[in-house]
Parts: sequence; structure tokens; C-alpha cells
Amino acid sequence: MKFKHSTALVISLLIFLVAIAYTLPSLPLWRTSFGSLPKDLQEAVPIQLFSFRNSDPFDANKPVSYVSVTADVQSNYIARAGQDTARGRSENALLSVVSALRNALVDKGYTARIIEFSKDGDIYKKEVMVEGLDALGLEKEIASSKLYAKLPLQLTLLFPTSKITLGLDLKGGVDLLYQVAPVERQTMSETVSSTISVLRNRMDMYGIAEPLIVSQGNDQIRVQLPGVRDIETVKRSVQSTAMLEFYLVDAPAPYATYEEASRFAFGDQKIMHEETEGGRRYYVVPKTPALTGRDLRFAEVGYDQYAKPCVNIRFNDEGAHTFADLTGNNINRPMAIALDGRVYSAPVIQDKITGGQAIISGRFTMDEAKYLAKILQGGALPTTLTLLESTFVGPSLGKQSIEAGFKAGLFGFFLVIVYMVFAYKFLGVVASVAVIFNTLIVFSVLVMFGGTLTMPGIAGLVLSVGMAVDANVVIFERIKEEYKSGKTPRMAVEAGFDRAFACILDSNVTTLLTVIILYLFNSGPIRGFATTLGVGLVSNLYTAVAFTKMILSSWYSNPERKTLSF
Repeated sequence: MKFKHSTALVISLLIFLVAIAYTLPSLPLWRTSFGSLPKDLQEAVPIQLFSFRNSDPFDANKPVSYVSVTADVQSNYIARAGQDTARGRSENALLSVVSALRNALVDKGYTARIIEFSKDGDIYKKEVMVEGLDALGLEKEIASSKLYAKLPLQLTLLFPTSKITLGLDLKGGVDLLYQVAPVERQTMSETVSSTISVLRNRMDMYGIAEPLIVSQGNDQIRVQLPGVRDIETVKRSVQSTAMLEFYLVDAPAPYATYEEASRFAFGDQKIMHEETEGGRRYYVVPKTPALTGRDLRFAEVGYDQYAKPCVNIRFNDEGAHTFADLTGNNINRPMAIALDGRVYSAPVIQDKITGGQAIISGRFTMDEAKYLAKILQGGALPTTLTLLESTFVGPSLGKQSIEAGFKAGLFGFFLVIVYMVFAYKFLGVVASVAVIFNTLIVFSVLVMFGGTLTMPGIAGLVLSVGMAVDANVVIFERIKEEYKSGKTPRMAVEAGFDRAFACILDSNVTTLLTVIILYLFNSGPIRGFATTLGVGLVSNLYTAVAFTKMILSSWYSNPERKTLSF
């Protein structure tokens, strides 16, 4: 008997330790100790490299200060990217950090703006300008923002990297539903799958954390981006096909009007246009491009010979070979560089270009060049997307939902604990421990399998707690009956659990069948409710039966404990 209890205790302890390991990274205590930024970003953009300065001249009535955020090019996150993509990874890291920094300052009521990305030698920088704070005050606010770790980051290696994902109703953000257009020589499932892959790449390039991009039905894609506030930029990023094409210009170029260009266009040619300050310019090109961006290796922001923002691109080996042949065989001929059917530039080929490098210029602003580089780096969509639904949930509403759900759950949990202890004394204390253990298991399972916690999910969690208590009530009432019939406490506990098990199993299984139906035939919030309730029911069978029985059987196996307290 002792061996049996020892084995059960070891199993319970292992389950408890695993549950704690998966739960801790999602608790506020973790953020306070190890910061809200991921470990890689904290190492790539360390707070030790932040520099603070006041505006010049300094207005004491309305102080303005700056924090310069610098990337560490020697960090593993940037160094392991390789020379070709180091700048892109540095900029992504900086963008993620300064965006989080700005949001933290805005949430505190300050006016904060991100200053343009800059490069000084091998050092990558961004600045955030903040109104209403001097440099010393800004440094203190950043130190208290909980973005960076107070304890050694190496301790995080002992824990899983997974964290609970909050749904849009809790965190706020953008929810978009798109219709996918069919593509020739591709099944709809292949088109949807490849489109989702490209969209994930784009969201990664923008540093958006925890995006949910999934198929819905046969020909729709749902995009949920928690924490995103700029809905128009997201829409533009998602729907841009980003098809980069290179055309050899067939007729003298350019033409001032479409009518003039149409005189030289025949059946196997088409007319494309370029937007200029003086109006449109038209080019006659073949219907089929000579080269596309499918062979693109990377794209980054740079400056052209006139010190204007441009996009530097580089092809992979196959694309570089094709590009060299294309330019070598067409010297002194214009080549139109087009994105999504619009010409951005049409330089005349002066010489054979080897190495697979090219420049896209077109009177870009820095923001436009960055947007274009990110879209190209993320890849071209294989199809067009039509927006069907668009929902934006503000972060303040999500925060209110979290606070309301937490208060309701805590209040209900407190009442349950008080009732159980009052009604069943020591047995009630054991049941309360089991309920806490059950909640911990449910939360850790959601983290372990990448579940998303929503407001209906919190309702499902609270309901599972109620059902866990209900199971204990059934068991304890049976123990009461057995004890009153004259059995010893240990025998009453054994008999009570054995006779109550069938009833508990039936009630949980029938509820679980309903949960499965809810999950299979619904989506969104209903699935969130079904998921947490289903996990809670399965966990309840362990905590209310096996775990509670282990504790009570071990406690009353001592012959000196001859009475049960009720």
C-alpha cells in the first residue's frame, strides 16, 4: 500500500512540476523578473546600449527627450543570420523593440514617436522621441516598463518558451477574413496553404507576435493579429500580391499618353505605366516577364546615387544567372521593373550585371521603401485576396475583459473554497487543493498545445472548476454514508471513492460528448469555451478522483486517525 501511495505521489509531483513550468512564463511574475520581450530580442537590442538625451534647445515647460536604441551586431540573434540578412534581422529586432517601447510609454500617457532607422558603420539604431519627460525621467520610465529582465536571462532556459496566447477579446487587435481566389493548375487547398505560408512570413517581417493565420472552410483565410493597432497598414500588407517582375521594353520608351503607346502594342504585348511627378509614363512590354521575384533572395532599404531611398534586392543563384544573361544580351535596352503591375523604374541596361543585385528606385519616402522591402522579403502571394470581414478590438476593451474575468473567477473561486471548507472541514481543504491543481493543469495544457485564451474560454475554465467541486461533493457525501454505517475512516474513504466513481465518470463523459460536438461544429469563441471546458473535464477526472483519493488514503492509513471530521 505504501509503495502504491509513493508511486502516485511521485506521478502527481511530476505533473505538478510540469504544470508549473508551463504556467510560470505566462504569469505577471515572469514579466517582472524576465521582461516581456523575448530573450533573443533582449540580447540583440540590450538595454545597456540605450542612450538618453534631452532635446536641444531644452524647453523646461515642455521637456522633450530621446532614447537611442542600438542593435548589438555581435549578438547570436543577428550574427547567426549571416552577412546577407544581418541588416534585415537587425532592423526587425529594432522595430520590435522600439514598437514595444513606444506602446509602453503611450500606455503610461506620454506622447512618443519613432524616429527613422539609421545606420552608422556597422551600428544599427532607432530613436524614440518622448514629450513630457526629460532624459532622466525617460530612463526611469523605461526601467519600470518591465520590457527587460531583472534576473539573469539564462534562467529562462530551464523553462519552456511557450506562453499563453490571449485572444482578440482579451488583448485587442485586428481580425480579418479573406476570400481566396482560385489559381490555375493548383487545387484550392494548395493555394490556401501557400498563401498562409506567405502571410506568416510577412507578419514575421513586421515583428508581429503570435499571429493566428488559419484556413476557414475550403476557400477562406482568417487572420487574427493580437496587439496590432494600425489596421489599414495590416490590410495593405496582407492584400498586396508583391509580384515583382522585370520586362524588356519592346518599343522606344517612354510614351506620354496611353494612346501613343497603343500604336506600338500588338497581340503579344501589353502597356504598363509609371507614376511620375509630371503624370504617367507608358511602356510597351511583352505579356510575359523576363524574370520574376520568385527567385528573390532578400530585399533591404538603401539609398541610390542621388541619396534617395531605394530598395536593394538580390537574387538566388538561379535568378542571378538568369539576370546576368538577361542584362548581357540586352545592353542599351530599357528594362521596366514592376511591382503588382505598376512600373517603378525603367533603367537602360548599360552592361552585363553579375552577382544578381539590382536596385528599385521610384521617388520613395523612407516608409514606402521599408514597406516595399518587407513585402518583397515576405514573398509574393500566389493569388488575390478579397476582404470579407474586418474587426478591430481596442486594447482598453481587452484589458477590461481580463480584469472582469479575473475578478469574477477569483470571487467565485473564493466562495467555492469557503463553502467546501465550511461543509467538509479537512476534506474540504483537500478538495480546494485539488481544484487549484486542476486549474493549474488546464492552464498548462493550453500553453503546451498552443491554445488561445478568450473570454468564453475563461467561462469554460470557471465552469470546469464548478464541475470539479461537484465531483468532490458527490465523493464526500458517499464517504459520509460509509462512515456513518460503521466503517473506519480508511475503509470509508476507499468505499466512498469506489462507489462514486461510476456516477462521476458518467456525468463527465456525457458533458465531454457535448463539448466535442461544440468544438467540431463551431468556431471562434464557442471553440474557445469548448476547449477549456473539455480540458478541465479530463483533468477533473484525475484531480477529483486519483489525486484526492491519494491524499485522503495516505492521510487515513495512519491507525491513529480514527475519526472523520465533517
